[in-house]
Amino acid sequence: MTTARTEPADPATEPLSTWLSSLIADLLGLDEPFPAGLPLGELGIDSLTAAQLSVEAEEHTGVHVPLTRFLGDETLDDIVRALADAPVPGPGRGATA
Repeated sequence: MTTARTEPADPATEPLSTWLSSLIADLLGLDEPFPAGLPLGELGIDSLTAAQLSVEAEEHTGVHVPLTRFLGDETLDDIVRALADAPVPGPGRGATA
């Protein structure tokens, strides 16, 4: 089991797609970048890794991403677009990507 944890970078200096791609690659032990248009379910993400990604994405962006989004046909581009378009919740409000 991989326990790598990528420390959140300053969102102003690192594009969200780069951060999320690096996190996914680290958690899956990938040596090479993967195509941003590849369905994430084809990378071999299991439910535990999807849960880790969901938590990390929410901590990094303030937007909840259901773990199921990392398990199916959605791509890195799809999730980054949803995160970029989602309103960041204020106190007492929730948002989903």
